Amino acid sequence: MTVAASTLLKIGSRAVSFDSGLLSILLGYLSSPLIVLGFVLYALAAFLWIYCLSQFDLSYVTFVSSIQYILLIAVSILVFHEQISMMKWSGCVFILIGVIFWLKG
Repeated sequence: MTVAASTLLKIGSRAVSFDSGLLSILLGYLSSPLIVLGFVLYALAAFLWIYCLSQFDLSYVTFVSSIQYILLIAVSILVFHEQISMMKWSGCVFILIGVIFWLKG
C-alpha cells in the first residue's frame, strides 16, 4: 500500500509548481487528487501497520515489510523508467535473501 501511495505522490507532485511560495505549494497539494489519494493510502497503510503490529511480532512485521523496497524498484523501472545500478540490484537481492532467511528461521 505504501508503494502505491509513494507512486501516486510522485506522479501528483509533477503537476505542482514549486516556483511559488509555500501557500501556493500547499494549495497545489490539496487540489491534486493524486496527492490526496496518496496521503489517504498512507493513512490506510498506517492503520494496517498498527493492526499487523497487534497481531504479529514487531521483528516479523518489520522484516516482511521490507519487501516494499523490491516493489519500489519494480515501480521505478516500470512506471518511471528509472535506471537501477548493479549496486542497487545487489542490495535488493540481499534484502530478499534476508527476508527469506528471516521467514524460514
